[in-house]
Amino acid sequence: MLLFDRIKKKFAKHGEQFTVGSNTYRGVFSVLNSGMMSSYLDDVERMDVTRPGLLLVTQGDASIAVNDQITRDGRVYTVRKTSNHRIGDTTVVKIAVLA
Repeated sequence: MLLFDRIKKKFAKHGEQFTVGSNTYRGVFSVLNSGMMSSYLDDVERMDVTRPGLLLVTQGDASIAVNDQITRDGRVYTVRKTSNHRIGDTTVVKIAVLA
């Protein structure tokens, strides 16, 4: 759990605030370029992305699921895909593709 706690502190210190429903989290956002888009989405899903799409990396215990609405800086994004990255049985970070 030590690594998980360290990563959570990094998000708390350096992450940008966003909301999912009534929950507030912190994460790092990146513009979803075509290379990253093809890593996470198939051809049909890529056509459905309203540009600019975003890639969100946040703490592993964030409650984010496909079709959730994320609000960042007053703009609302829809979660298209999520991916949990684990070390052992502990989810360390969660990645979400937003459009």
